[in-house]
Amino acid sequence: MMHSDFNYISSHIQRDIEHKLHAGGILCRVFGRGKSNISIEKKLQTTIIENDLQTLKYTNAGRKIQDAVGIRVVLYFSDDIEIVQNILNKHYNCLHEDSTIDKHEKEIFCVTRYNLIYTIPKLHNADFLHGVGGKAIDCTFEVQLRTVLSEGWHEVEHDLRYKQKQHWEGQNELSRSLNGILASLESSEWGMRKIFEELAYKHYKKKCWEAMLSLKFRLRIQGGLDENLNALLNGDTITAKKILKLDRSHFLYTYMDRYNTLPLTMDNIVYISNIITESSQAIMNITPSIIKNM
Repeated sequence: MMHSDFNYISSHIQRDIEHKLHAGGILCRVFGRGKSNISIEKKLQTTIIENDLQTLKYTNAGRKIQDAVGIRVVLYFSDDIEIVQNILNKHYNCLHEDSTIDKHEKEIFCVTRYNLIYTIPKLHNADFLHGVGGKAIDCTFEVQLRTVLSEGWHEVEHDLRYKQKQHWEGQNELSRSLNGILASLESSEWGMRKIFEELAYKHYKKKCWEAMLSLKFRLRIQGGLDENLNALLNGDTITAKKILKLDRSHFLYTYMDRYNTLPLTMDNIVYISNIITESSQAIMNITPSIIKNM
């Protein structure tokens, strides 16, 4: 591995983000890297043409490198991307004007990119500035949000198209076809979610509540379902159906805003879902006071 003055900070930010996302139950993998000193020096030498003059792209008086620290969050499900973005924006200062979210139009095959720029937390400012050493490097880090299925495509595209743009000049049809492969992966992601939803419904019909909850919420859930809750759901399929139909994003935002100090257990998912849907008084009666009073 090539040396980087920013690996120490990237590892700390990586672990911090990983902790926050895992605490919210998000299924993901988090990777971090400090851009190598060689890559930074090469990037600092990049030139552009302005007013017929060749000038440096990155200067202390103008544009600076913003990805000396890079974090990549690879998510199991595409519907978690905006949720994770909101979690990160809550905990870090996002520079929206410098971030890039390229959402494709319905009729066009192109790439959906979430490249988000955040300021380095104050805790790491001193170490970061030591690595900067006066170079044209901004006090920021970049977070890329990807899904598991698109991750491999992005790796290939980055190394064999983005870094070799000269090989693709005049090849618009082939470039569009490469984007079309990503579009098919996005369709597969949608289909995968639908399979989990259908399987959750089948377990609802069979009154297999643990399986229903696991497949419905698709989170890192601890433990099994309490016997009393299981019995109550057996006798109240209307409440069970309301939990099944509960918007997953709504549940996650509610959990992270109000109940994030609670472990994400099967029981707590039922208690919180019941509070959100206001469905079962019987479940409310056995909901721990600490949850009802949060």
